[in-house]
Amino acid sequence: MITSFPQLALLLLLAGPSAAAVLALVPVGDVSRLAARGGSILSVATAVGLLVSRASGRWGAFLGVDALSDVLLFTVTSIYATSAWYSDLYLRAIHRPFLTPQVYYALLSAFAFTMIAALLVTDLGLMWIGIEATTVASALLIVLERRPSSVEAAWRYTLIASAGLTIALFALLLLYTDTGTLDAYRLASTPPALTLPVEMAVALALVGYGTKVGLFPMHTWLPDAHSEAPSPISAMFSGVLLPTALYAFLRVYRVLGSPAPAAVRDLLLTFGLLTALVGAFLLQRQRSYKRMLAYSSMEVMGLAVTGIAIGGIALYGALILLVAHAFAKSAAFYCAGNVLRETGTTRIDAVRDLRDRMPRTGTAWVLSSLAVTGAPPFGTFVGELLIVVGALAVGAVWVAALFVLAILVAFLGVNGQVGRMVFGETADGPSPPANAADRGTGVIYVNIAFALALGVASLPYLSPALRAAAALFGGGAP
Repeated sequence: MITSFPQLALLLLLAGPSAAAVLALVPVGDVSRLAARGGSILSVATAVGLLVSRASGRWGAFLGVDALSDVLLFTVTSIYATSAWYSDLYLRAIHRPFLTPQVYYALLSAFAFTMIAALLVTDLGLMWIGIEATTVASALLIVLERRPSSVEAAWRYTLIASAGLTIALFALLLLYTDTGTLDAYRLASTPPALTLPVEMAVALALVGYGTKVGLFPMHTWLPDAHSEAPSPISAMFSGVLLPTALYAFLRVYRVLGSPAPAAVRDLLLTFGLLTALVGAFLLQRQRSYKRMLAYSSMEVMGLAVTGIAIGGIALYGALILLVAHAFAKSAAFYCAGNVLRETGTTRIDAVRDLRDRMPRTGTAWVLSSLAVTGAPPFGTFVGELLIVVGALAVGAVWVAALFVLAILVAFLGVNGQVGRMVFGETADGPSPPANAADRGTGVIYVNIAFALALGVASLPYLSPALRAAAALFGGGAP
């Protein structure tokens, strides 16, 4: 018998996208599109209810939520909803797609379901299954447009991500052998003794889940998969899949208690800074704007991991960064989808004069690229600033310096290229305005507005929820 809202909410979060995935397979009219949209709206509404009520606790043997999962559930369901909405216009522009609309929408909802399930379970083993299931649900979506490069990207994604998760599975086996349980909430409330096997388990989990997060040098699948996938799926990859995989690692990381051993924090810091710097410098060399956005996601995940390693106020900043980036990067990928529909190419040097050619998309792309790269007053700027403050507060000046270097390099690279595409003129002079390809910008501006609101004033309930989530790991907030 259902006796409380949180219990009902957990069931609705699981039922919404799973029912949408099943109904999407009905080959009748617009049922698939409407099912995906309906399932996503139900998911968002339920996640908002959990966030507003600040639900925390467990229901049954394997389901539960706390402040961190509340925040990420809202983020995942929101990007799921905007991607479901944006997909309709994108699919119409694809000739001879590999998947029918029914299968596409079914896999889209299944992809969202696997991430939601990973955020709701309290057992680390089931969480691992959820993260592995995200690979199964999303791999076929990469090959939607039938390009040979898409097939190669899907195979690389499947093989590398699965190999990394095999390492994560070994980490869980090691943890279970030493502690006798994989109950994440129990391990967090009563952390085990800091034995060598426990610390090794956390280190292996960093490598294993870090592969799915896109940490250097396990990142090689990320630029291909994110750039070859259709834009709505790229938005979910960059915006919410990477943070969901990071969430799974955080649940293992929390086993160490607070503060974590210096050796583990140094390892986390090394991976974070290297990932941020490598991503920032590699995006400078990209000829494809979708690959540029993919490397930008890698850079941001490195920044977030750095904040987690520092702890304190920096960890709070990392959570703000993850949420704001999810909305900003999804908006950027939707803009990329509009540009691809209009121009038929992802080459940066082949796209110019979007200011006249696609005025609504061009404006949105400038705003979303600024939001992604941490321009004030977007939420990403607030998150990055708090991480720098946290590094300086603990005397890690060199960490702050490298962190700021990565931010500046990425900022100049992304905005320089986007600026050339939007404001650069073609040899033939101003272009005529586009028609259909400049539509569908409503969801783009909604996501940009949320990234802006998070930085300007913090949305009601979200800021306290982020503080509570950071406090779970010993993080502080101003």
